[in-house]
Parts: sequence; C-alpha cells; structure tokens
Amino acid sequence: MAEYNALMGLCPGLRVLSAYPEFERCYAEYQARYPQYSERIARFDGTLPDFCGFVYVNFLNNAIQFLPAIEARQVPFLVTLYPGGGFGLDEETSDSKLRRVLDSPLLRGVITTQPVTQSYIEARLPARLRSTLIRGVVVNPLYFATQSLAPRAYFGHGKDTFDVCFVAEKYMPLGANKGYPEFIAAANALYSASPRLRWHVIGNFSASDCDVAALGTRIRFWGRLATAELRDALRGMDAIVSPNQPFKLHAGNFDGFPTGCCVEASLCGVAMIVTDPLGQNPGYVDESDILLIPPDPKAIVARISDLLSHPCRIGAIGQRGQRLSQRLYAPELQVGQRHTLLKTLAAREGCRI
Repeated sequence: MAEYNALMGLCPGLRVLSAYPEFERCYAEYQARYPQYSERIARFDGTLPDFCGFVYVNFLNNAIQFLPAIEARQVPFLVTLYPGGGFGLDEETSDSKLRRVLDSPLLRGVITTQPVTQSYIEARLPARLRSTLIRGVVVNPLYFATQSLAPRAYFGHGKDTFDVCFVAEKYMPLGANKGYPEFIAAANALYSASPRLRWHVIGNFSASDCDVAALGTRIRFWGRLATAELRDALRGMDAIVSPNQPFKLHAGNFDGFPTGCCVEASLCGVAMIVTDPLGQNPGYVDESDILLIPPDPKAIVARISDLLSHPCRIGAIGQRGQRLSQRLYAPELQVGQRHTLLKTLAAREGCRI
C-alpha cells in the first residue's frame, strides 16, 4: 500500500486495480484513511480499462492472474518479483508461472528486490529483457516523520523494562517459517534471567499457538496493528527478534532481508536480532548495527543475555541500525528508482503516467 500510494502521488495517470476477494470491506477502510487516492482504486473484473496503456504488477501470482487480461488487450507490462506471492526458488509450480511471465512478448522488464532473486532471474531472463535490482521495499512515510525519528528511551536509559518483540503474520501452523516457536522457547528460557524482561507479539498470533503460561503477564499479544499504531508500539521496543527460516512455508519459499517488519522496527531505533540464511544482507554490520543469529533459541538467549548485561549496547545498536535503514529505505531511493523506471518504460510505449 505504501508503494501504490507513493506512486499515485507521483503519477496522476496511475490507477490501481485490486483482485482482493474482500475488496468492498477493505476499500471502505482504505477510503476512510486515504480519501485523496480512493477514486483511483477499483475492483479488477477480469478486464483492463480501455484507457490502459501500460501495466505495473507486484508479485508473481498477481502477474499470472492479470496476464490473460494484459494479453487480451496487448498491453505491455513491468513486474516486481518480491519474495513470496507465489515466487520460490527451484520449485516446479513457481518456475512454471515464472516461465509463463518471462516468455510473454509484452513483458518489458523485471524488478527484483533481493540478491538471491536477481541471480535466479538473470539465469532465466530472455536476452531481450533486463532486470533491475532495487534492494528492499517501499516503507510508509510515517517512519520518516519527525515523530518517528525523535530521541527515545531504552532499557537502562529512560525506561525500566527490556522490551523484546516478535512481529509477523502467521501463514502456517505456529508461524514456523517466521521462527515463532524459537522466539517463545527463548522467552521461556530467559524467564528467570531478569524480572525486567517483557515479551511482545504483534500479528495474528495468540496465546494458544505456543505454551506461554509460564510467562504470565510478561508477554503481551497485540494482534494486528495499523501503521500508526505499529510505529508507536515499536518506539517502545528495545529489540526485535526475527529467527525466520526459508523453505518451510512451502518449497522454495523465502523472506527478504531484513523482513518488512524488521525494517519498520529498525526505523524506530529498535535493535534487530535476526537470521540471514541466504546471505542477503544489504550492508548491516554484525555487532555494530545489527545482531545476526542462527534460527536457534540458544542463540537468541545468548544475544539477549549479553544485552541485559550491557544495556548501553541496546540503544547504540538500535540507533546505528536506524541510521543505516534511513539511508537504505529512503523514499527518494525506493520510490524514486521505481518511479523513474516505470515512467521510462511507459513512455517508450507512448503512455504518460
């Protein structure tokens, strides 16, 4: 949504078609939050409007869903291959969809967001096409507002609790691909380490997913949060733990690095304790502006125990990570590159956006 809103702000001729099954419910919520763009959003009915001269689509599954309409009207298109959304590595179903998209004579380019995706696509891209690596995601501008970047408290420096969070959506039992069982195992193991530790779970998880009875009131389940609520919650966190693992949700599945939730946390000054199993780190330095771990509860325990013993490190790591995240995910970089490419390719087709 942040990406679409940003592009609509730059492109007066851009319209968004949604194939989401619960369109009416979500459109009403969107209309209330973003009335300035709501008239440019419509349900996808299987066809493209007559005025459409160029298409931009995110995710492999969306490209497959829109491709029949694109080809029926012979409209050129650009696709971004984010992790997920039907795209996987060395997986037959994903590869079949990918070949279908890459072989379309109407495809004008591919945006990738992770090095592993770029390498995978480069080996499969027809000679007539090029791929563009734009590392990362478009982040809601709220995370770059003055309130988000203002000085904040940390454990031992302005607040008495050490708040550790896990932020993700549960797509499979236990959220195993996101490392939720490892997070809870670490929390239980650290129960006696300090009465100051507090654990926070943000997303569609509940106390019934894993045994948290021993944690009592030291754990809080926030549920899903809107962006402004999430930003405010994250500014009260000291560390975010993301022990996510590839290839668990389904064959070939993997996450970007850092995950979108970790990027948002980092932009709020939260220290990241995360896995990078595919080696996709865009430049964070372990022990300086990030803490890298294997997906192992013992590793999480070790990192948090060390921060408990040296609370001055929490803010230092969080703030250094925040400064780097501000550079890596700056709107002028993330939105700017996408806008320039989209405008250039559309103009070649005689389409002004």
